[in-house]
Amino acid sequence: MTSARPRLSVLIVEDEGIIAENIRELLVELGYDASGIATTAEEAVAFALERCPDVVLMDIRIKGALDGIGTAVLLKERFDVPIIYLTAHADDATVERAKKTEPFGYLIKPVKAVELRSAIEVARYKSLMERHLRAQGRWFSSTVQSIADAVIMVDLGGKITFMNPAAEVLTGSTLAQAKHRPARDVLCLLDGDDLTQRGETPLDRALREQQPVFIPDTVLQSSGGARRLISDSAAPVMDGTVLLGAVMVFRDVTEQKRSQQQVQIADRLASLGTMAAGVAHEINNPLAIVLGNAEFVLESLERAQAAGLSDSTAAEHPKTIQEIIEAHRELLAAAGRIARIVSELKAFSRPEPEASGSADVRDAIEWAIRSTMHELRHRARVTMKFERVPRVDADDTRLGQVLVNLLINAAHAIAPGDVDANEVSIATSLDDQGRIVIAVSDTGGGMPEEVLSRIFEPFFTTKPTGIGTGLGLSICRGIVTSMGGELDVESSVGKGSTFRIKLPASAKQEPPLSPLPEPLAGQLRGRLLLIDDESMVLKALTRILDVHDIVCFEDARQALARLRDDDRFDIIFCDVMMPHMTGMDFYEDLLSWHPEAAGRVVFLTGGAMTARAAHFLAAVPNRCIEKPFGTRNLRALVQELLQARRG
Repeated sequence: MTSARPRLSVLIVEDEGIIAENIRELLVELGYDASGIATTAEEAVAFALERCPDVVLMDIRIKGALDGIGTAVLLKERFDVPIIYLTAHADDATVERAKKTEPFGYLIKPVKAVELRSAIEVARYKSLMERHLRAQGRWFSSTVQSIADAVIMVDLGGKITFMNPAAEVLTGSTLAQAKHRPARDVLCLLDGDDLTQRGETPLDRALREQQPVFIPDTVLQSSGGARRLISDSAAPVMDGTVLLGAVMVFRDVTEQKRSQQQVQIADRLASLGTMAAGVAHEINNPLAIVLGNAEFVLESLERAQAAGLSDSTAAEHPKTIQEIIEAHRELLAAAGRIARIVSELKAFSRPEPEASGSADVRDAIEWAIRSTMHELRHRARVTMKFERVPRVDADDTRLGQVLVNLLINAAHAIAPGDVDANEVSIATSLDDQGRIVIAVSDTGGGMPEEVLSRIFEPFFTTKPTGIGTGLGLSICRGIVTSMGGELDVESSVGKGSTFRIKLPASAKQEPPLSPLPEPLAGQLRGRLLLIDDESMVLKALTRILDVHDIVCFEDARQALARLRDDDRFDIIFCDVMMPHMTGMDFYEDLLSWHPEAAGRVVFLTGGAMTARAAHFLAAVPNRCIEKPFGTRNLRALVQELLQARRG
């Protein structure tokens, strides 16, 4: 679970008691920690020594030997705390004197809340950035002084005269071993797809051409056989016009390149998530039409069959009616499967929430198995053994991400083609400490000790280049650890592997959700307003809710105009995302002049919402249903709302 950001502490330096108290109350209302009030420089220093504040609000004219400007200089030098002047004095001389102390803000009393909040937030941010830049400057200075880059120097004959420790590490040769040897004997640079050794080093080329040589991203093989990617440059060493030798400066960029690749992968995954959310939205609208119409047709056929058709064609071919019914049942089942896939796609693509909730372990496992079955079905039998376990404090999508990764790894440990002889099992249990244990086991080849000891290291992978990133298990362990749990592994060569997730039980166990009420035998009839820019969605809704009096609009603006003339609708169904006027704008407009009618709005959404839409739906008290909507659930919801309205 992620924790809330700690409140910023603010020290008030003000010798007018009433003003100081007013400022303190305003800070508390704005959500800040008013850590203290000082009336003199001495009190301000004492407060800062006891608890250094994040920001200081400083009156310029305070009592004592030092005024506010002098106190600000003292606090900045001793505590590096950002100062905001909060004063009634704005004369030129005072402003010029205050400017020299480099304050982070200058506000004139009386100050407004919005100005105070802006000044504090900007001051805190600017202070953190300045500290960060200073730290970077110190780091850069130390790095240059220690000569972290590898340096090799050669004489006119191309023989090594100097190597620094970084060059010794990368080449695998000490200066004593390399001195007076040709650079090409020590500097083994590989070229091309077949990684053959170059005949000429950058040092040789710099001597020959007598000008700088830049050769990025070259493979360097050490004397021990290790290969690292380096970025290098070489230049001639000149004394005026006299050539003395050449110097090569290079650095190991292996991890940097890997990081860049991971950033590219992350960017592609982010794009995939956006695409997944968009695809889910585009599928949900036609899927709602398919499901709605299919259920409507199925109900009609079943009623006709039960009543006994008098139609001569149906009487001659009773099997045809039954086949149509069966076909529609299959259609509904397939559409339901698509709906589940879309729901899971949306769950996978949504951003990670700020605070984790409570997850059902079995639901997460079943989702992970469905998501990876395409990898598993051709390699092994999948078995499950579920003991009843409590819920866990975790986001179900992140837990599912861990399980998906473990299941895919289990699948890849088994060669395809012999399903009956191999097994991937997943089981839940409780250990002696009351923790939930999820075990994922496979009958693959297992791992030797040297692989097992590094399995959770970032970038470590046994898969071929381009297949595995080496980040999956490292990320999984990080996720499990953030949930307060552990991830460990047991493996033996020839006997397979078992990964175990151990998570503490959630303190709050959620009760089971109550089912939607069944429609009453004597259904209430209502007057409904339907707003959706998809005409076929409106038609499907009209068919499903045909017992009611229905008015439809494809444009929310027209619906608003109708409501101004006629507001006698029991329920207003409104799509959230529409081209001309969104459901959010429709609701806010309606709320401004008819709040009672706004309370009758039920929102429809197909997913792929903007950040504004997500926040809007989380804030309003109105009901929201997702497309595709089941016929029975939708009718039951209408009956529930009608009962509440007339109750």
